[in-house]
Amino acid sequence: MTRRRRRARRSGPSPVRLGVLGGFALAGFALLGARAFQLQTLDAERLRVLAESQARTTVKVDVSRAALLDRHGRPLAVSAPVESVAASPRRIADRHHAAVLLAHALDQPVDRVHARLAGDRGFTWVERWVEPEHAARVRALDLPGVRLHRERRRYYPQGNLAAAYLGFAGRDGTGLTGLELHLDADLTGRAAEIPALRDARGHRVPLSDGRDHVRPGRDVALALDARLQAFAQDALQRAVERSGAQRGTLVGMDPRTGELLAVAQVPSFDPNRFWQEPRERFRARAFVDAFEPGSTLKPFVIASALEAGVVSPSTRFDCESGRWRVLNRVIRDYRPHDVLSVRDILRVSSNIGAAKIADRLGSRRLADGLRSFGFGRSPGTGFPGEAAGRVRSIRETQAVERANLAFGQGLTVTAVQLAAAGAVLASGGHLVQPRLERVEPGNVRPGPRVLSGRTSRAVLEMMRRVVADGTGRAAALPHHDVAGKTGTAQKVVDGSYSQSHYVASFLGIVPVVNPRLVLVVVLDEPQGLHTGGVVAAPVFREVAGFAVEQLALSSEGAE
Repeated sequence: MTRRRRRARRSGPSPVRLGVLGGFALAGFALLGARAFQLQTLDAERLRVLAESQARTTVKVDVSRAALLDRHGRPLAVSAPVESVAASPRRIADRHHAAVLLAHALDQPVDRVHARLAGDRGFTWVERWVEPEHAARVRALDLPGVRLHRERRRYYPQGNLAAAYLGFAGRDGTGLTGLELHLDADLTGRAAEIPALRDARGHRVPLSDGRDHVRPGRDVALALDARLQAFAQDALQRAVERSGAQRGTLVGMDPRTGELLAVAQVPSFDPNRFWQEPRERFRARAFVDAFEPGSTLKPFVIASALEAGVVSPSTRFDCESGRWRVLNRVIRDYRPHDVLSVRDILRVSSNIGAAKIADRLGSRRLADGLRSFGFGRSPGTGFPGEAAGRVRSIRETQAVERANLAFGQGLTVTAVQLAAAGAVLASGGHLVQPRLERVEPGNVRPGPRVLSGRTSRAVLEMMRRVVADGTGRAAALPHHDVAGKTGTAQKVVDGSYSQSHYVASFLGIVPVVNPRLVLVVVLDEPQGLHTGGVVAAPVFREVAGFAVEQLALSSEGAE
C-alpha cells in the first residue's frame, strides 16, 4: 500500500513543474495585457490613421467634353456615352472559341479578334466604341474574362461637314487636330478626384458629389454657318469633279466682323472614323497650305499704288501689245492690249499693266503695301499649323522680281489670308481679324486703317467692272452687284514654273455697297480649261447666290 502511494505521488505533476507552468502562463497574460495596453493607448492613434488610410480612397469625377456648335446652335461635335469591349486573356480558357463568339457578336474577322486575345496579358481592348447592338450581343455571351467598359465618344452629327476645320478628338477625349485641338482646354473642362470611403465589400462611397471640384467644359459657338458650309462644300465638290482638279478650298468671311462663315475643302473625310481615313485629308488647307495667288493679288497692288498717289484709276499705260521685256525676262498678257487705264488693267487682268504700275510704285513700297494687307504674316487666329505665307523683300534694282510680284508670282498666301485681305477692301480700308468663334457686330472694333475709304471704294468699283465686263463675268449674280478678281497661277514644279500645272482662284465680294460676304475659291491643278474665270468664278456665283437669298444678307447694293 505504501509502495502504491509512492508510485502515485511520483506519477503526478510536481510542485516545481506546476510553478514553472504557472509562471509561463502569468508571463503570457502579462505580455498580452501589455500588448493590449500598447494597442489601446500608445498605438491607438497610429492604428486609427492606418485603418482610415486603408478605408479611404478616391473617386474620379469626369466631365463630358463640351460641344462645338454652329453660329445658330446646330451641333457640330458632341460627346455621348458608348461601350467598349475589353478582355483579360489570361482568364480565358479557350481563346479560339471566345474569339469566334466575339467576332460573330462584333461583326469582325475571327483572326483579328484572336490576335487581340493572344499572349498572357491581364488587360487588352478587343474593340473600342462598339455599336449598341454589338454591345448587347457581347453582354449576352457572358464570357469569363470579357467585359464591357463605359466610355465617352466624340460624335460629329454632320459627318464630313467642315471635317478638317473642326478636326477630331481621340479615343481618350483629347483634341488631336483642327478646332478640337485649338479649343481643347475650353472643351475639356477640369476633372477631379474626390475623397471616398471603401466599405466592407470594397465599394467606394464618395464623401461629396464633386460639384465643387470639377469645372465643366464650355460649349463653343463657332462663326461657321452649317447651312452655308454644307452648300459650299457640295458646290466645291461639283467643281472639283467638273474641272478634274486635285483638290479645292473655299473660305467665306463676314467683312464686318471677320467671322469665318464657311471653311470648306474637297476631298474631305468622316471624323467619326478618323482612324480609317487618309491622314493627308486632315490638313485644314485654308489655314496651312500657302500658294502663289496669281492675278488675285492685282487689286492689292493697285490699291497700294493708289494710296501712295503714284497713279489714279484713269492713269494710262502702254501694254506693249501683249509682250514686254524686262531685263532678261519677257512678260506676256493672256490677250494682247495696247494702251489701258488702271481700271482696265484690272478688268482685263493685264500682267504688263500691273508690272508697270509696280514699277512706278517701287519695290519697297510694293512689298510694304502687300504686308499691310496681312500677307507674309500669320492671320493670328491661333489655328494649329497656321501658315504665314511669304512676301520677299526686294531691292529697287530687282526689276524682274518686282514685275513678278505685281501679278502674284514670287510670294505665297493662304486662302484665309486672301479672304482677310479682301475684307480690308470690303470694310472701307480697315484691317480685319479672321475669327473662329461667333461674335456680335457691335462687339467688334475696327482694326487699324490700311487704306483710305476713297481708295477702297475705288478698287471695289474696279473689281465690280471685272465681274460686269471682264475676266470674272461667270461670277455675276442677277440681282446684286459683285466685286471680284480672277487668278490663274503657274505652279512651281521641280524648281521652275510649270506649263501644265496651275492654281485657279477667285476672290469675290458681295454686295459692293455695304459688303456682307467675302468669298475665296481655290482649285488646285484643274485640267483642260483651267483659268480662275472659268472654273473658280462659277463656284462663287453658286455659293454667294445661296448666301444672299437663303441667309438674308443685306440687299443693299442691289442693282
